[in-house]
Amino acid sequence: MERTGKQNLPINKGRCVNKVKDRKKIERLPVMGIEVTEVRIFPFDTSGIGGNVKAVANIKLNDVLEIKDIKIVYSNNGYFIQMPLRKSKNGEFVPLVNPLSKDLYLHIRRKVLDEFNRVMEKYNENLNSST
Repeated sequence: MERTGKQNLPINKGRCVNKVKDRKKIERLPVMGIEVTEVRIFPFDTSGIGGNVKAVANIKLNDVLEIKDIKIVYSNNGYFIQMPLRKSKNGEFVPLVNPLSKDLYLHIRRKVLDEFNRVMEKYNENLNSST
């Protein structure tokens, strides 16, 4: 069986697509009772100045904790999120929020990227309908 990609998913008569869909479905589920209950996306484009940041997101966890300034970045491997950072006195960037569970990070990433894709599709539809 041939394998491909970072996830090392098997390719076998379309089953790879099903595994990716299953993985995405699992990533949307709450982790340890923590769930992203709200996502707000603020799209912008920094490609004109050589940047790869496509949007900033604010999220709420269980409607009791808000995390602001999650960046949505485009790379050669697709979109990923970058948790909020601040610059320390010695010039290093230090994370302000760091999910300690990989499953929680994947849950946050999936919810943010799902909403980003929805907002961008709506934006593109509005752009196409106005021309």
